[in-house]
Amino acid sequence: MTINNIAWAITGAGHYLAETFNVMLNLVKKHNFKITVFLSAAGLEVVRMYGLLDKLKEVARGGYLSEIFTDDTQGSSYPKSARLARGVYKALVVSPATANTVAKIVNGITDNLVTNAVAHAQKSGTPVIVVPTDQDLGYIETSLPHMVDRDTCKGCKVCSAIEGCKYSAISMVEGKASIDLLKCTGCSLCLPCCPYGAITVGRVIKVKPRKIDLENVERLKRMEGTIVLRNPMEIEEALNSIVKRRA
Repeated sequence: MTINNIAWAITGAGHYLAETFNVMLNLVKKHNFKITVFLSAAGLEVVRMYGLLDKLKEVARGGYLSEIFTDDTQGSSYPKSARLARGVYKALVVSPATANTVAKIVNGITDNLVTNAVAHAQKSGTPVIVVPTDQDLGYIETSLPHMVDRDTCKGCKVCSAIEGCKYSAISMVEGKASIDLLKCTGCSLCLPCCPYGAITVGRVIKVKPRKIDLENVERLKRMEGTIVLRNPMEIEEALNSIVKRRA
């Protein structure tokens, strides 16, 4: 049975993150893909705060070409990203790709693990699939990680959420509970702790991409060997097309 090896880069965006993980798991479990994950520093933080670290280990299960590499384990030269220069992978997927990542790619900046991986892929002719988070005119909807609604929080002298968080991610700030997202693991154990329902997860907000973000996406579309997709649900079809061409 043929195993298709691909590299997958994740940047620090909550938008499209859950959808991205669903696609990755489907490729691994149902379509015999092997995925090496490259996480930017921000990507690692966001994956953790959205409670997806365990799912990531289902995607990259260990062993050669089923690994997880992060900025802080790859020094300043990012040696594992050089696999893309050697043509080890059929393709590199960058999803979700923040506006910051897209800006760096189109300007040739390679100052982290993900942008180094993209540069190596482009130099070797390895196809690069990118799903930018900021590419729509008007407003887009995105979901937030765990937050405290300060208007709902009663500032209890003994906060049950603080007591219940085993990661010490919740503290009192000016009389109200506050979550440190850099400590939060997205476990949701705090949700039932507050009797007033002050802790929420998945709250939807609307944000509007900047003009420069949209311009950078258009520049990205013109880069050789780069495929820009509207959303993660289009990734599987794009990968299957690449695999057939490179078989």
